[in-house]
Amino acid sequence: MRREFRESAIQFTGKIRSASHHSVSPRLVGWSVVVGAAAGFVASVFRLILQTMLHAVMHLYRYVIPGRPWIVAMEIVIFIAFGWCIAALIRSDPLIKGSGIPDVEKRLRSSAPLHFPWFRVLWKKIVGGILAIGPGAFAGREGPSIQMGACVGMGFSAITMTTRTYRRELVAAGAAAGLSAAFNAPIAAVLFVTEEIYSRFTLKIGLASLAAALSANAVSSSIFGIEPVFSLPHVIKPPISSYWSIGALAVLLGMLAWAYEWTLLRSSKAYDLLHLPLAVRTFVPLLLTIPVGLLAPDLLGGGNATVTSIGNSHHALWVLLVFLAVRFGISQITYGSGSPGGIFLPILTLGALAGASWGAFLNVQQLWSGGTDATTLMIIVGMSGLFGAVSKAPLTAIILVTEMTSYDLLMPLGFATLISYLVYDAMGGKPIYDALGKPVDSAALHPSD
Repeated sequence: MRREFRESAIQFTGKIRSASHHSVSPRLVGWSVVVGAAAGFVASVFRLILQTMLHAVMHLYRYVIPGRPWIVAMEIVIFIAFGWCIAALIRSDPLIKGSGIPDVEKRLRSSAPLHFPWFRVLWKKIVGGILAIGPGAFAGREGPSIQMGACVGMGFSAITMTTRTYRRELVAAGAAAGLSAAFNAPIAAVLFVTEEIYSRFTLKIGLASLAAALSANAVSSSIFGIEPVFSLPHVIKPPISSYWSIGALAVLLGMLAWAYEWTLLRSSKAYDLLHLPLAVRTFVPLLLTIPVGLLAPDLLGGGNATVTSIGNSHHALWVLLVFLAVRFGISQITYGSGSPGGIFLPILTLGALAGASWGAFLNVQQLWSGGTDATTLMIIVGMSGLFGAVSKAPLTAIILVTEMTSYDLLMPLGFATLISYLVYDAMGGKPIYDALGKPVDSAALHPSD
């Protein structure tokens, strides 16, 4: 009798263990929803502040400064003060430097216990990000939003014994929530966490991230509405006969991705060679926004205004190429300074400009057989192809661009993203957040003043 009971117990325990591989605690999902709502609120407020500041700055350059040029002198003084404050925040806590994604990635992939000063990093990242990005610098909100979300997840993980058990899952859930709120892209946020940040899929991480991302998206949608981030003209699906042009663009995107990674990883060397103090480094990107704002205000910021502008206007090919060169150069200078800010949106913007340039070339040379203007389609393909290559997260890139534009173009996006990925890989390109997360010279983190 005892033997039969023992065998039954063993069989029952085995079934439970087997089932546990395919189920997740409702408490984890419930706490993930809470983390998602909180992180979504924080990221949405951050996004709203940056959006409001950028609109004010663009209005200033368009309508106020032309009649009052002395305001530029005031701007320089304000930007110097901003640079000093950003430098002070970075010195007090180097974890807020740059995007923040490599730090989150490194912690989630490590087998070591997960601990970091979440509240200190959270408020300093918010303040530093507002000062660094708000005036129109070429940096994105998504990197800081992901790090902020991870901080929120870390904070909630210390509340109860249950949440401490799920610390890693809640931090990952917070990161997904931050990206979801930043771009209104919940599915892409889950894919990014599992494909890029965590680098592998587990059921706990996947469901926790999904619950948090959906919760965060509900919060951000209630604030910003359900419209996609990029507002572009209608585009039809291209015929198969036009795919040669998409493939050619993908090859160019793969090479551009390699150039982007090569320059980004060396972007701080110029500052090091000049022995610039940190306060000057953080001031340089803000200073560069002034001539850009005076000449082309739509180029300012992470890139939303730029993508919308080139998608809804007909720019000459040479203008688009100039825009691409300016955005490329200043984006690298901005990241190299160490100021808080992401590269996610700037990469998408560079891809859009590359795609728009290629579309303009096809239109001028009458090489496009798609039936309509090629520009909008190539903008969308360019965003997916470049980001998919640089991040080496092609699935995330395809779904992200689809969610941000609302266009059902999975076939051309998949085609271009795969080719650009393979070209970038053949040229020796590494996943950008992996490369950025490698140890660097401590002198770059703590430059002498």
